Amino acid sequence: MTGRANAHGFGQRFDLPLPLWLWLTGAGATLVLTFAALALFARRRGLGAAFLRSIDLLRFAPLLRIAHPLAVVLRIFSCAVFVLTLATGFFGNEDAYANLIVTMVWVLWWVGMAFFCALIGDLWEVVNPLPTLYRAVARLTGRRESLALPWPAWLGAWPSVVLFFAFAWAELVWQDKDVPRALASGLLAYAALSWCGMLLFGVEAWCSKGDAFAMAFRVLSRFAPLEMRSSTPTEPARLRLRPYGAGLLTEGAVPNSVAVFVLLMLATVTFDGFHETPLMDSLGTAAQTARPVAEALFMLSSATGMDETQWLNTVVLLLFPLAFVLIFRGVSAWMLRLAGSSTHADLNAMVWSLVPIAVAYHLAHYASLLLTTGQFIVPLASDPFGWGWNLFGTRGQAVNLGIVSPAVYWYTAVTLIVVGHVLAVIVAHVEATRRFASHRAALLSQLPMLVLMVAYTSLSLWIMAQPIVG
Repeated sequence: MTGRANAHGFGQRFDLPLPLWLWLTGAGATLVLTFAALALFARRRGLGAAFLRSIDLLRFAPLLRIAHPLAVVLRIFSCAVFVLTLATGFFGNEDAYANLIVTMVWVLWWVGMAFFCALIGDLWEVVNPLPTLYRAVARLTGRRESLALPWPAWLGAWPSVVLFFAFAWAELVWQDKDVPRALASGLLAYAALSWCGMLLFGVEAWCSKGDAFAMAFRVLSRFAPLEMRSSTPTEPARLRLRPYGAGLLTEGAVPNSVAVFVLLMLATVTFDGFHETPLMDSLGTAAQTARPVAEALFMLSSATGMDETQWLNTVVLLLFPLAFVLIFRGVSAWMLRLAGSSTHADLNAMVWSLVPIAVAYHLAHYASLLLTTGQFIVPLASDPFGWGWNLFGTRGQAVNLGIVSPAVYWYTAVTLIVVGHVLAVIVAHVEATRRFASHRAALLSQLPMLVLMVAYTSLSLWIMAQPIVG
C-alpha cells in the first residue's frame, strides 16, 4: 500500500497560479532578506542572547505528580502495540490494505511519530518499546541488565548511520516493504539487533549511539519546544520549555558521525521526493539504454535477485548522502576561508542549523500521506489481522483519499519549506555568533550557508512541484 502511495501526487491536475521560477525567486529573496535583517539588526549580543535567555526550566507540580504513572501507561500501551503489530505481520492477512502492520509502521509510526517529535517533543524516548521489553525480561529472569562493555570511541554514532541508511533503503527501494510477513521479519530483526546491543553495551549506550530511530527522533526533537528528560522508571519526567529551534544550539563539539547522520536524514527525504520525478525516470531510461550500465545492472540483478530498477535506485540513494556530505564539507571550508578564522572552529555544529529544513521538508513531503493513507488505521483498528473482525464498529469506515486538495497542499508545502529555511538561517546566524570572535567574521561565515540554503530551497520546491507541473 504505502509502497505505491505518492506523497505529493494527486488524481486531478493543478496548475500553479504563478510560474515556478517566480516561486523560487520569492523563496530565495525571503532568505536573502532574512540574512540582511540579521546582519543589520541582530548584533552579537542581540538575537543570540535573547534566544538563549528564553530557555527556561519550568517545573509543573501537577504534571510532575502524574508524569511517572502516565509514562508507565504509555510504555505498556506502546509494548502492546508493538507486539500486536508483529503478530499481524506474521499471522494476519497478506493484503497490505487489510493488515495493520503496513499502515502502522510506514504511516503512523515513522511519519506520525516524526511529526510529534519535531513539533512537540521526543515522545519516542518515553514510549520506545524495545528498552522497556528488554528491561522487563531481564528483571523476570533475574539476570544482569547488560555486560556493560565500554562503547568504542572510534565507533561513535556510525552504527546509527548504517542502520538508518538500511531503513531508508527499505522504505524507498525494497519491493517487499508492503508485504506484511517480510515487514514483520525486518522489524523483529531490528529488535533482536537492538536487544543484542543493549546486552553488550547497556540500554543508554545503545539508544544514544546505536539505535537509528532513537537518534532520528532525538535529532528532530531538538527543534521542538518541549524537552522531555529522565524517562527511566525510577525518576519523574522533567520538562523544559524553549523556543522552537533553541535546542539546536550546542556548546560541545559535534562528532563527524552525528553530522553525517543529520545530513543522511536530509538526503534520504530529498531522494524520496526526487525518485518520483520525471528526471529520475529519464535517468532510469538513460541507464537502461547505455550498454555498459545496462550490462552492469543485469549482472547485479542476476547475482542478487534484485531487479535493475532496485539497483539503480540503490546507487542513486547512496549518491545523495555522499553528495550532501561533500557539499557540506565544501561549504564549511568556504566559511572558514571567508571568516579568516585561524582556529579550527567546530563547523560540524552548523549541521544543526539544517534540522529546521529537515523538519520542514518532512512535514511538507509526508503531510498528505499521513492525512490520506493514515485514515486506514480507523477500519484497521477494528480488524487489525484482516480476518473480518469488527471490534469497534469501524471496519467499514470509508477512506477519503482526496481530503487534501492540490492547492492547499502546494501552498502549505511552500510555506513550510520557506519557514523552515528562514529558521535555519536564524539558527545558523546565532550559532555563528557563538563560534566566531567578531560579528563581521560571523556574518562572512554565513554567506556560504546562505548560498547553500537558497540552493536547497530551490531544489526542494522544484521537487515538490514536479508531479504537479512536470
